[in-house]
Amino acid sequence: MKNSIVNKDFKIVLNNSKSLQVGDLLFYYDTKTKSGISFIVSRKTGNAIQRNKFKRRCRALYRLYNSNQLKGYTLIIRPIKKLKDHYTWEDLSLSFERFCVKLEL
Repeated sequence: MKNSIVNKDFKIVLNNSKSLQVGDLLFYYDTKTKSGISFIVSRKTGNAIQRNKFKRRCRALYRLYNSNQLKGYTLIIRPIKKLKDHYTWEDLSLSFERFCVKLEL
């Protein structure tokens, strides 16, 4: 994948990063590694269709915000609630927007 994180970088970001909870999403972020996005979404949060839909929407938002605000950031995103009936496009875009505002980007 073009924007995904390599396994070695994933562990570095997860262990040495800062975390920020915005709404129902938990963002782990770092600027020291190559920019990219990854997810922590277990089977307990939803079925495969819901998990893939969540990841597709987050990748699209990352591409949208990466062009101007998230340049150089490595993100790992973890949903806190179950995926069913949560995380619409509006909810996710609002969470990404709030994340950028809290980081003052």
